[in-house]
Amino acid sequence: MTRARVCVRIVSKAIRFVPAVAPNPDRELGEARAAIDRGDSLAALKRLDHARRGYLKLRDSDGLDHVLHMAELVDTADDRARIGRENLAYAVKQNLRQESRRQAQERKEAWADPYPDLQAPTEHTGLVLTRGVKVAVGIGVLLGTALLLAVFIVPWFFESNTKTVSLRLLNDTPQTVTVRVCFGRACDDTWLDRDLEPGQETETNVASEDFVDLFHVSSAGRDDVCLPVRVHDGYQQLDGRGILAVRISKATPCPGTTVLPEPAMETGI
Repeated sequence: MTRARVCVRIVSKAIRFVPAVAPNPDRELGEARAAIDRGDSLAALKRLDHARRGYLKLRDSDGLDHVLHMAELVDTADDRARIGRENLAYAVKQNLRQESRRQAQERKEAWADPYPDLQAPTEHTGLVLTRGVKVAVGIGVLLGTALLLAVFIVPWFFESNTKTVSLRLLNDTPQTVTVRVCFGRACDDTWLDRDLEPGQETETNVASEDFVDLFHVSSAGRDDVCLPVRVHDGYQQLDGRGILAVRISKATPCPGTTVLPEPAMETGI
């Protein structure tokens, strides 16, 4: 097998995910099993995530499915482990969803989403109530209900109502490129870090309220190109439905010129 996720229209395309991939996912899975047996939930989750990344690179659906089932064995007695397991399960399901779509497209069959409710916020969003947070909550209660409302309830309300939109990126350049999501000048390789060959495309979910999401584009001999995408303005064109699309060729020397994404149907992507 090669790597995960394909978005195919006319020619076969393969999206390669390359975030800190484990060199041997089977070995990571074995280490996770050992950590589960000795009751070390956090270590088990870390190993399982490494295995997930490895199987994703290999496009190994059976391996990903094994990670998902083993995650169910992780003890969630503490909040960090519980939320960590929920986040891991979400990531694996997303990977399996993408891989099933790729396989259906390669076989030219209709795709049936194995996890149609995957984007439900309750499935992958959570707060870890560590000891420090619990102490802060207690202090907040002592300081008064008004402070508690401002610090906890209001942020939670806005976060729980955050909407996402799918953003499709097409490599319409003649070179293989690596696309990463960046915060300022520091690129974060845990959200998006993907290689795209010429003609390939990939999708990612972004918050519809984001005014600009910055993507860093690198290729052979060049590592200073940025693609700032005006997500919020583009989302307003969709009337709450559809997919946004942007072409990699729109990237310019960093910090880059902002680009307005368009509804995918209109771009032909």
